[in-house]
Amino acid sequence: MAAAARAAHSLVDDPPHLLVDDVASRICRSMPASPLDYHLAHPREPVLAAARLSACARAKFAADALRASRLSECVLLAAGLDQLAGLDPGARCWAVDLPDVLAWRARVCEQAMVADPCRAVPADLAGGDLLARLVASGLDPGRPVFVAWLGGSMYLPASQARAVLEQLAGLPAGTALVFDHILPARDRDAAGRRYAQALAGAMGGREPWRCVPSPDEVTGWLADAGWRVARSVDEAQAVPAGFWDRRDALHPMRLVRLLHAVR
Repeated sequence: MAAAARAAHSLVDDPPHLLVDDVASRICRSMPASPLDYHLAHPREPVLAAARLSACARAKFAADALRASRLSECVLLAAGLDQLAGLDPGARCWAVDLPDVLAWRARVCEQAMVADPCRAVPADLAGGDLLARLVASGLDPGRPVFVAWLGGSMYLPASQARAVLEQLAGLPAGTALVFDHILPARDRDAAGRRYAQALAGAMGGREPWRCVPSPDEVTGWLADAGWRVARSVDEAQAVPAGFWDRRDALHPMRLVRLLHAVR
């Protein structure tokens, strides 16, 4: 679970830390069997370490882009338990996910006594009516917004992932988008291939990666939909200078690409 990975990073890994997610920690500790316990008990387990790196690198990338955008409205696609760091307390935020996931999110936040800053928007990203559902939930279609789609594009077929980007292009000029995608096997390094194989084994075939485009393919999708890529970088290169001067279990790998695009 991404929330557990974000919460564990500052507790398990050596400084410097990419982020400290106290909200995720509170949520995880409120669960009867906390997913945080696995990270605490196995700090050097490669799969868990790679999960911490990925969850925290993409969250920091999005938070930095959000702060730089100065936008006061934010949409979280495939939100899960995400409550994007860097969001201004006065900002308006929408969490988009399947109805069952949003109901679980509400229960977990209530159990942890965490105030959820987001309005729930039940929607299937493959449904084709994303913008209509956002507008029905109070989003102003004429006002630029920051959109974060993290840890989700890989579970849709490529055609549907591309269709989501096309739908989001219906938002007004000034809108910003941050999302990540899994690289195709040919573009992964040895560490990335090992992690992908280990994760597939651990999942037992559940939630397979269906969308694994190359960076050039994604850039083409965005350009065709009217987006301009402001930044495209491998996950391991998105960290601050000096981050890899470390001796803990975190190691760079080439598997995930992070993008920041604007309208």
